[in-house]
This record gives sequence, C-alpha cells and structure tokens, in this order.
Amino acid sequence: FRKPTPGIIVRICQALILPPYQRAGHGSKMLHAVHRYADTYVEEYESSIPIVEINVEDPAPGFVALRDYVDYQRFVSLVSDPDEKKKNYDGSDRKVIPFDSAYLTMHPITSKEYFGPIPENNLQYVASLLKITTGQSQIVHEMYKLAQLEAWKQQLLDCSETASQSHDPSTIEDAETNFRLMVKRSLRTNRQEELGACAGGKEEQKALLGKWFDETLLHFWGLLGLERQNNA
Repeated sequence: FRKPTPGIIVRICQALILPPYQRAGHGSKMLHAVHRYADTYVEEYESSIPIVEINVEDPAPGFVALRDYVDYQRFVSLVSDPDEKKKNYDGSDRKVIPFDSAYLTMHPITSKEYFGPIPENNLQYVASLLKITTGQSQIVHEMYKLAQLEAWKQQLLDCSETASQSHDPSTIEDAETNFRLMVKRSLRTNRQEELGACAGGKEEQKALLGKWFDETLLHFWGLLGLERQNNA
C-alpha cells in the first residue's frame, strides 16, 4: 500500500469485545484511543517519525460501520472546531495550515456543484489531519453531505408547516438525485473491476450500481441515526 506521506502506518488487524460488553460504546472508545495515540505519538514518545495513517486490515461489516462512524464523528468535530487540529505531530517544524471548511459551503445545497466531486487536495488534507485513507475521507464527506441534505429537507418541511405553504417537491428530488449521482460516481470509481466483470453489459452495471447505492444509503442512514426514508 502507498503511504500518504513519509511516516508510520498503524494497521489494525483484529479487535475483540466480549459479548457481555458489546453495543455499549466500547469499540468507539477504543478506536478513538488509537487515534489519540497516533496524534500524540511524536510528542509523547519523542519520535522523529510520525504516525501518518490508521488503517484496518480486511474489516468485518461491523468494524466497517464502527470505523465509518468514528471517522465521521472526528470529521464533524474538525468542521465545527478547526482549531482542534492546530498541531500536526509530524516531527517537522513546518507551519500547519488551519483547516478551512469553506469548500463545504461554497455552493448552495440546491446546486449540482454542491454534490460535485470533492477536490483531491481537500480529500487528501482531511485524510492527513484525521490520519485516515483518502477513501475514508470520501466516505465522511458523503455522510456529511447526506446529513446536511436531510437537515435541509426537514427545515423545508418545518417551514412549510409553519407558514402553511407547500414546498416544491422537485427541489428536494433534484437535490436527492444529485446526492445519488455523487455516491454512484464514487462507487463506480472504487469498484471498477466488479463492474467490468458484469456479463450483462451496461444494464447489469446500472442495476448493480443501484443496488450498491441503496446499501450505502441504508448504511449511512443507520450511522447518522436517521429514519429510513424514501429512496433518494
């Protein structure tokens, strides 16, 4: 695997929580502890080589959900408090550029651009700050935009009820379509080999992408604590 920057990659190979203690938040706390260890590694252990990434080897579905949930929590903290990562323990004296989340609100949620490809430099910078892969950086951005989309939809519904006015359903449908296309672009990029193996051609690929999107959407809804809604 390719290192994002020179340094140490910590790979989590196994994680075990005994049945009586499962579903009590221990897994999340353990993973947060690993990230705290990575963040303070240079300073606490006086090392000249930083930990640059936390990776997971062949995670089971449950651990995928745990990792996505923790990475998203940390990303939201970064967006809400840019000073949280004011130090980069990378063993160098270079000045750390404060995290700027302006790119997340550069376009209105009703525009196609809001759900356009995340700039590569932003993906990489978030990945470096959170010590995650660029693939995980893409996932937390998608989760963040879904959370913003659902909050915006609820705001529209609340305003409609308060003002006794109906909103234009096509506005919501367009935004949902743009989000769906965003996720499908990512799925197509990350699963090209599986799509290329489809014997049924473009129609089978289209059906497979639709299936993957539905699974991804349910996965995100579950992690965000959102109720199941009509398919986007």
